[in-house]
Amino acid sequence: MSKIKDLATQTFKRWSDYDGITDSAALAFIFLMSLPALLLFTISLGSIFVKDVTLQQRIISYASNIADQTTLNLLNSLFQQIPDTNTLTMGLIISILLFLWTAGNLFRQLQKTINGMWDVGYQPGAWYEESLRKRFSAMLAVFVFVLLLVASTFLEVILLNISQSFQNILPLPLNVIQYSTSVINLIILLLLFIYLYRVLPETKLDMKYVLTGSFLTVLFILIGKYAFSLYLLFGNPRSAYGSIGSLIAMFLWIYISAIIITVMAEFTKVYADYDS
Repeated sequence: MSKIKDLATQTFKRWSDYDGITDSAALAFIFLMSLPALLLFTISLGSIFVKDVTLQQRIISYASNIADQTTLNLLNSLFQQIPDTNTLTMGLIISILLFLWTAGNLFRQLQKTINGMWDVGYQPGAWYEESLRKRFSAMLAVFVFVLLLVASTFLEVILLNISQSFQNILPLPLNVIQYSTSVINLIILLLLFIYLYRVLPETKLDMKYVLTGSFLTVLFILIGKYAFSLYLLFGNPRSAYGSIGSLIAMFLWIYISAIIITVMAEFTKVYADYDS
């Protein structure tokens, strides 16, 4: 019990000393700026493997837990801007590259934040080599995000098809399918944070600490999501702020998520240092 207390105390102290609240705000802002490009790139590239409509429904389904109809309508409007990927044109290539570059800014900011919190020193080499290496790492994280989202959607489609095929022989309750889908989502999210904590920073921690930090990050995001859903249900921000209330609520959730991520990134490093 004393170890948990020491870890929590050191985590929040280091997070506060590093001005984690400001870094969380910066990460949330970059996320907002990169989100349209990230979604457009995800669906444009993901449609090669899964129908783009299926991916859109997948994203809408997740967003519906923390957003109202106004925000969902904005997402649907965004999806109308997806370029036609059936024909390869120079305009399509330029659009996808711009989406990739902009979406990579999110992971570049996260990489910069984690490097700072983990006291990663200056890496020797020419400035342009370092810049290209970091940019490549951030863009690679975008592809990992797309791959995991496509894999999650693909597994969900397979699960639904299997349940429908065996409906007459062994009918499965709807709750079983929903719980299975939730487990898949959690595993995919866990894999994403394992990648972000293990590969994205310019220093490597033991897998034991990365797994623990990733699991706790997913756990607190899950708890935060349900708590925020209750706030939307009973707080009704639209009644206080009018039509813009839904956007304020979405911005607030993104900021809360950024705080959770930065705190748990700091915890991962503190845990590794504590044991060593």
